[in-house]
Amino acid sequence: MKRRGDRAARGNGRLDAFLSTGLPPSHSRVTPEFRETTVCYAYMCPYAYACTEKSTRPAQVLTRRCMRYLPESMRHAPAMSDLCLDLLSRRRESGNKLSSETEALLDRVRPDGPIRR
Repeated sequence: MKRRGDRAARGNGRLDAFLSTGLPPSHSRVTPEFRETTVCYAYMCPYAYACTEKSTRPAQVLTRRCMRYLPESMRHAPAMSDLCLDLLSRRRESGNKLSSETEALLDRVRPDGPIRR
């Protein structure tokens, strides 16, 4: 019967060997000065509705692909972020007065409920 400690020692040795090897150099044709990144918070971004790089969690995105850093001629028109819509929805839920335009906007954008799921 094999001992459990022998198996663990072999497994740790392979793991250590794997972790000690470095990553191969990047084969990107993009030069390092154009590989700058920014942290994308799509929940707070007014361009997220038209963005191809957005994700549900904060993520690093190449600056040259972020809608905020594109030239004005290439950007989409900014809209209200999900954070802004959630704040307005919470105000309406708590009973605070909102203008009729804001109420109409919330009814149009969030027809299924006040807060994003």
